[in-house]
Amino acid sequence: MNRREAVRRATFLLGGAITFSGFGALADVLSPVSGKGIESKSIASQEALIGEIADTIIPDTKGVPGAKAAGLGPFIVMMMQDCYTADIQKHFADGLMRVDEVSQSQYKKSFTSLTLKEREGIFKFFKAEVQAQIAAGTTPSHFFQLMYELTCLGYYTSEIGATQALRYVHIPGKYEACIPLQPGQKAWAT
Repeated sequence: MNRREAVRRATFLLGGAITFSGFGALADVLSPVSGKGIESKSIASQEALIGEIADTIIPDTKGVPGAKAAGLGPFIVMMMQDCYTADIQKHFADGLMRVDEVSQSQYKKSFTSLTLKEREGIFKFFKAEVQAQIAAGTTPSHFFQLMYELTCLGYYTSEIGATQALRYVHIPGKYEACIPLQPGQKAWAT
């Protein structure tokens, strides 16, 4: 089984825990777009920006590598090209352009040259938009919500996320539904 197939299966298994409102109907997931459109090329050309946004969402911390080290730039591009409709790809590409527009209007710099504090300011702006969109019940999902969901999916199903950010046991024992965690203890990946 390759990584793409594993991610698709994990998406179905974790469907109740992770909401993928951007996926649209189940049929769209089962019959993805070819990934040859203008939007997918635009998304692929923004891989560095996608990696920086993901790394701001999940940065390096206390000896645990962040999203960029887990290779989320290429992962998110692949997911967008292989699993999302052309409409969602265009929506995502427009959102990427908007990140730099907001960055230029607020700080007169591109997003990739902002400090962590400035990037967090940009994220607060987008989080407010997400909350307003959720309250209004409009579709499709906000670009930032989709970016956040793909970042979490990619990171916690990557080797780095599963083995270093979470506790990982290669051959787990019996299933225990609820295990209390001690303060500072990592959650389980298996």
